[in-house]
Amino acid sequence: MPKLSKSVIYLSILFALTISTTSHAESAKQSKAESFSNPNDVANIEDGFIEKKIKYDEKIGKDVDVVISLGQQTYPAIHEIVEQIAKEKGIKIEIQEGTCGATAKKLLSKTVDIGTYCCPPGKVDRLPGLKFNTVAIAPVALFTHLENPIDDVSTAEAINIFKGEYVTWSEVPGYQSVSDKLKGEERIQPVVRLHCKKRPGHWRLLLDGPDNISPRAKSVGTIVDMIAQVSNDAAAIGYETPFMLQVHSKKGEFKTLKIDGIQPEDLTKLLTGAYPVYRTYNLTTWTNENNRNEKAEIMMDAIYSYMQIHGEEHGFLPAKKLKLAGWKFKDKELIAEPDGKGVISEH
Repeated sequence: MPKLSKSVIYLSILFALTISTTSHAESAKQSKAESFSNPNDVANIEDGFIEKKIKYDEKIGKDVDVVISLGQQTYPAIHEIVEQIAKEKGIKIEIQEGTCGATAKKLLSKTVDIGTYCCPPGKVDRLPGLKFNTVAIAPVALFTHLENPIDDVSTAEAINIFKGEYVTWSEVPGYQSVSDKLKGEERIQPVVRLHCKKRPGHWRLLLDGPDNISPRAKSVGTIVDMIAQVSNDAAAIGYETPFMLQVHSKKGEFKTLKIDGIQPEDLTKLLTGAYPVYRTYNLTTWTNENNRNEKAEIMMDAIYSYMQIHGEEHGFLPAKKLKLAGWKFKDKELIAEPDGKGVISEH
């Protein structure tokens, strides 16, 4: 066999490393869920939508100035503030509580002035004449039963847990049993709340879609149900924002996990893009003349300003800080992470 020169060996190694790196990069790219949708997209809506005027539900009094739809994430955090702002501004407001899906339906039927989302909009949400204003983001924490000895998982391990690649807790790296309730051979019980399946961000930053979820996963419809399931099952694991876990802390005992060595409550790490899973909170306003409501715009601006000052008190990272840290915006809408991944043209 002919002897290879050092230069040939070096080039061979370099080539192999290049192929390996490219392969891993492509793999990561394929597994990376969409963080944001294209802000230039517009939903396919029937002709005449832009001219259609807002008409409140018949149950709402005629003397209401503004109707706002708050989600199950935003209602506990700001509904009292919204009421206070409205009182100070002399604006008669109707606050409705629901979900992103409920908000989307109300915006489509044009029965509300302001809608709120706990995730970035999908193309279907980008109605003609509707503007998205990102108020803040918030980390999503993984949480387990108190008896679970795991305290820290990597992003890859978290994905494998919820995908079902790990069957028992003893298979998870770093597991050391210290509990009679969870000896390690119990099957991992992922608990999932598959809200906003068609919208980017949130839980999909770990698992791109429902098809990637473990067949053993237990699906629940509410945050309260998820907390109850995890707190009553030593082998269970779920996810939610630290703020909402605090809001519903009386529903059960649990503990949050670090991801890649980072506490979910550490907003400084989220700010740099080091923490991998988060929610994005948007408020909508109408920009077309048929639907513009000056009092609604006053309310939106006041809520936005409040969250920039007080958002961190509720575990939210304000948009103002995100902009300074290099997160990408188009006007007031967050459209990409600070390292440029998934950057969409701002024009």
